[in-house]
This record gives sequence, structure tokens and C-alpha cells, in this order.
Amino acid sequence: MAVRMTNFAPTLNDLNASFEGRNEYIARLCRAPLLILDDFGMERGTEYGLEQVYNMIDSRYRSRRPLIVTTNLSLQDLQHPQDTAHARIYDRLLEMCAPIRFSGENFRKATAQDKLARLKNLMD
Repeated sequence: MAVRMTNFAPTLNDLNASFEGRNEYIARLCRAPLLILDDFGMERGTEYGLEQVYNMIDSRYRSRRPLIVTTNLSLQDLQHPQDTAHARIYDRLLEMCAPIRFSGENFRKATAQDKLARLKNLMD
């Protein structure tokens, strides 16, 4: 299956760069057989950013194609949004996606600690 994986930071930058091509850009994302959105919730919280996130999620919602979203937001955050703008987005995500919680060690933190230990070893 063809997959398109992206996150919202570069997507918002792309949308911001081409005002005229926004709808086609979102339509292309929605045509992907499977779309994976990484780091959802880390995008800019501006009105423009939220509008574009909503457009993307809503377009995918209406296309009825599979979507995988990764986020550091808790299920509680998604179920109890801070405002109407977020509620519109989160409601669609919760209908489209089955929440799965992954817990465990932060591998980036462990990697950083290993690198620091090696550096200290080199310095001694």
C-alpha cells in the first residue's frame, strides 16, 4: 500500500508558501491510500495553523481513507479540548482513529545520555 507520511510543521510551511495551491495540496494528501501524520499537536497554535489543520483532518475524514496519527497529547487532552477549534479537530480524529497508548522509556533521552557518557569518557 502506498503511504504518505508527514507532520504539520512542513505541511503548514508548504501551505503558507503557495496560497493558490492549498486546496490541491490538501487534496493530494487525502488521495494517499494511507496517510500518517507525525507529532500531531506540535504545530503552531495560531488561528491560521488551526484552520489548516482542521482543513486537512476534515478532508481526510470526508475521504474515508485510513489515517494514523502520532501525538504526545493524552487521550484526556483529546477528549477535553481547550476550545471549539480544537474540539472540531479532535472529534474527527477520535471518530477516525482508535487511540493506542504507547508507554516506556524515551529512546531519545536514553540516546542523548549514552552520547554524553561517551563524550565524558573521551574528555577524561
